[in-house]
Amino acid sequence: MTQYASELSSDVTQEPGLVVREDAGAFVVRTASGDYRARRATSCLVAPVVDDLVLVATTARGVCYVLAILERAPGARTTLVAEGDLELSAAHGRVSIAAADGLSLVSKKAIELISGQFSLKALEGNVVIERLAIAGRQLGVEVARIKAFATTFESVMERVSQRVKRSYRMVEESDHVRAERIDYSAKRTLNLHGENAVVTAEHVVKIDGEQILVG
Repeated sequence: MTQYASELSSDVTQEPGLVVREDAGAFVVRTASGDYRARRATSCLVAPVVDDLVLVATTARGVCYVLAILERAPGARTTLVAEGDLELSAAHGRVSIAAADGLSLVSKKAIELISGQFSLKALEGNVVIERLAIAGRQLGVEVARIKAFATTFESVMERVSQRVKRSYRMVEESDHVRAERIDYSAKRTLNLHGENAVVTAEHVVKIDGEQILVG
């Protein structure tokens, strides 16, 4: 309280002025009574720019503040500025941010989203992440088509289950499978073909069928 006690005076004048230039964090405002070096009031979150028509207040000690932006050139950019942390809070209800042409969230450090439920909807999306870590208990994906391009893909899972109607896989070089047991079952036809085929076993090789054709 004592820090601002000297400014607690009813002798305050207000008048409109034109921002003519910025000066080391302050603004030079030209009014009918002269030019003033004014600081942006804390409640004035819109950062003034040159040629803005603003409302300035001058205290008895000659300290001048920009209270509000009255007019700005049509279509000019508007920037909200806070010196410290900035928090938007709604005690009851929702907070909505809408933009006609685009919305950008930019942070030099971190962007954190915390909610009971998260929903993201877009006609087209692009995600570029150098490193990504996802931790969760359940993941459900429903898409019409998936394309993935990667230099290396590694996965470690306790169990993998897939149910597909048709499956196609093409490997240009080598395909290696290491397992304790391998079980392939086909209702109709099982076809294994290669330029050379080798089947070896340490103990038993068994071929069983109603007909066995060799050659």
